[in-house]
Amino acid sequence: MKRLTYILLLVALALGFVGVGSASAQGTWNTGIDVQNLTGTAGTVTVEFYTSTGTSAGSLSDSIAAWGSLNYYLPSESVPPNGQYSAVVSSDVQVAATASQANYELGGSDIYLGTANPENMLSFPLVYRNHTSGKWNTKLIIQNASASVQTVTLKLYSVGEAAPDATDTAQIQPYAAYTFDISASKYAAFGPYGSATVQGSAPLAGVADNIRNAGTGRLNVIETSYRAFGAAQRGRQIIAPLFYKNYNLWTTGVNVLNTGNIATTVTITYTGSNTSGSWVDHISLGANAMGSFYTPSNSNLPNNLYGSAQIGSSATDIMVVVASQRYRTDGAYGVAYEGSLPSDATACVSLPVVHNRTTWKTGINIINWGSTTANVTINYYSSAAGISNATQSFTIPAKSPRTIYMPSDSPTALGFYGAADVKSTNGQPLLINAAHSRMDQGVSSNFVGVNYTCP
Repeated sequence: MKRLTYILLLVALALGFVGVGSASAQGTWNTGIDVQNLTGTAGTVTVEFYTSTGTSAGSLSDSIAAWGSLNYYLPSESVPPNGQYSAVVSSDVQVAATASQANYELGGSDIYLGTANPENMLSFPLVYRNHTSGKWNTKLIIQNASASVQTVTLKLYSVGEAAPDATDTAQIQPYAAYTFDISASKYAAFGPYGSATVQGSAPLAGVADNIRNAGTGRLNVIETSYRAFGAAQRGRQIIAPLFYKNYNLWTTGVNVLNTGNIATTVTITYTGSNTSGSWVDHISLGANAMGSFYTPSNSNLPNNLYGSAQIGSSATDIMVVVASQRYRTDGAYGVAYEGSLPSDATACVSLPVVHNRTTWKTGINIINWGSTTANVTINYYSSAAGISNATQSFTIPAKSPRTIYMPSDSPTALGFYGAADVKSTNGQPLLINAAHSRMDQGVSSNFVGVNYTCP
C-alpha cells in the first residue's frame, strides 16, 4: 500500500504560487522537493504535478535507497514545464518530504513539510494583511487532496476577534491548488494580522506564505512559510525547538492563537542552548484571541541568546507559529515553523534535506524531551557526487536542547547535501528544527523534523 504525501509548491509574491522558473519583474521562483526513505528497504518514489485545472503536468519517478534521499531541483528536471503547480509525492515505502522555494533575484526563501494526513478543516494561526504599513502580506495556498472537485470556504479573523471579518469561497479541481491572496481589496475588513480557517467537504492540504516587501529592493524582502494546522496540532502545551534574542541579529516572535471560546493565560519558558538558564513570561488571551511573545521586548532574556521554548495554556488549547527575522545591511532574512505537541516527540526523526555546502549551511536544533539523558546518533545520507555518508553520536541531557551546526559540529565533508536521520538509541523522545541559511544570497529557511515510529 502506498503512503501519500501531498505537497504544495509554494507561492511567488505577486504572481500566485510558482513551481518552476516563472519570471517577472518580481524575479524568478524555483522549487526543490526533497524526499527521505524512512525504512531499511529500497523503494520507488513518484512525484505527480497538477495544473490549476487538475490536469497532469507530468511526473518524475525514481528508485530510493534504504534510508536514502532524493533531491529534485525542478529547473534541472525534465518536467514540469515552467509554471505553477501542486504536486503529490507517493511511494511504496514510508517517506517524508519537504518543499522549498527560493527567489534569489528578489531575496526570499523558505521551506515547509508535506503532509500525509490531509483534513477537511485547516487552521492558520498567523496571517497578515498590510501589516507594518503594508510591508507584510499573506497568501494561503490550498490543495484539494481528493480525486473530486470541491468548494472551500475561507474565514479571516482579525486579532482578538471571535467572529470572521471576511469570508470567501473557491472551487478547487482534484489535486489542484488555489491561492487566496489576503492583500486583495475584498479582504479589507480583515487585518492588520490575525488568523484564518479554510474548510472543505473533502481532505485538504495547505501552506501559509508570509511576505515582507517594503518596495525598497531585495535586501529588505523576507519570505516565511508554514504548513497548515490540523486538529491534532492544537493542545495545552506546545514545544518550540528554536528561538533567538538578538543572536547574530536574529530575533523571534512566538505567535499564539487561543482556539477556545474562553480566556486563557499563556506561559512561555525559554531554555538557553548557548547560555545556561531558563526564563519565564506570561500573556493573557481572550477567547479566540492571538498574541505574541517577542523576544526583544523581554528585558529579562539575555542578549545573544538562542535555545528552545515551552508554551503552556491554562484553560484552552492553543496553536503556535514561531517566526524569526534577521535585519542587516546586506540582507533581510526570515523563517517560520509550526510549534509541536509533546506527544509528537519520538526517538526517530527524519530531516529530508540538510546542507554543509559553500552556499547553504544547516543547523540541527534538537530537544531531548525525555526524562533521562538521550544517546543520539545522526546518520547523514549524501546525495552529492563524490561526498560520502557520515555518522556521529553524542548525548543530550534530559529536557534540554542541543544544536549541531553542520559546518563545524558534524563529520560531513564540505559539499555535502542530502538527508539526515536522527535517532535516540536509548528511546528518548526528540523534537527537531532544521535551520538553513545562504549568506551569499541573503536568504534562509527552516522546517520541523518529521517524527516517526522507529522501525
